[in-house]
Amino acid sequence: MVQGPINRPKDAIAPLTGIVETDWAPYSFTMNWMFTRSDTLVRFEKDEPFCHIFPVQRGALENVTPVLRLLSDSHELQRQHSAWTASRSQFNKELTKVGSQAQSDKWQKLYYQGLDSEGRAATEDHRTRLRLKPFAR
Repeated sequence: MVQGPINRPKDAIAPLTGIVETDWAPYSFTMNWMFTRSDTLVRFEKDEPFCHIFPVQRGALENVTPVLRLLSDSHELQRQHSAWTASRSQFNKELTKVGSQAQSDKWQKLYYQGLDSEGRAATEDHRTRLRLKPFAR
């Protein structure tokens, strides 16, 4: 998958995303952008990233069967979400209080720590960062 640089918006232009089969093709590809405002100069500076390449195994997306469900279809999930929403609202209120624990913590960190809304480990293999291999030569 090729797309614009992640978390790097650019004024007056938007990156377009595409899937390119690169494992067999001897061809180059284009990184496409769409202008979002006319009569505006857009410039890419030297060494500025202009493309993000994200490996996706061919067929992986087609093998996913998405399902759309209401949160209320799962009473347990809805209960946990409601508890988290209340906790988040309380935390945000506490952020405004000088010297509060919330101000000291700055953010709640449950997701970062891989904990569910009740403080239990959500999974055995939670990651806070990926350790990707560098490009081979």
